[in-house]
Amino acid sequence: MSTTYTADRITEATRRLEVAMSTLTAAFAHDLEVSVPELLALEHLDHEGTIGPSELARRLQLTTGAVTALADRLEESGHLERAPHPTDRRRVLLKRTAKADEDLRGEIAPMATEILELAVGFTDEERQAIGRFLDGFIAIIERTTTEACALTGAGPTSPKEHP
Repeated sequence: MSTTYTADRITEATRRLEVAMSTLTAAFAHDLEVSVPELLALEHLDHEGTIGPSELARRLQLTTGAVTALADRLEESGHLERAPHPTDRRRVLLKRTAKADEDLRGEIAPMATEILELAVGFTDEERQAIGRFLDGFIAIIERTTTEACALTGAGPTSPKEHP
């Protein structure tokens, strides 16, 4: 039996997705023996390469002191390293380590393989529609996050453009 996906049903599915992703994030953090904010920091570092502690604090909506403690814990666990800023010797940059990459790849690889297999099962036209929907969905989440953070003066800067 095939499900009919109305606009309301798709909206409901996005709420289920949010809960499932939150649960998955908590499970990955537990498996890696890091906190959820530490895992989120590692994810930001994956997408950005390197980032300063102040910028990471804005993105995680934490104080700079909390990010310093978070970075200390991740550095101690071998998941993060600090590097000098290339032009400002007073600043440091945070970078994910190869150990973090390996640990996260081990967690994510089986799921990524399943997602790829799922995507292969759709026609080109269906994949284009799914891709457009996901791009739009992500843009809504990023915009809503930016707007919510603007109310408190905390949080991420404008999201990067995605290809």
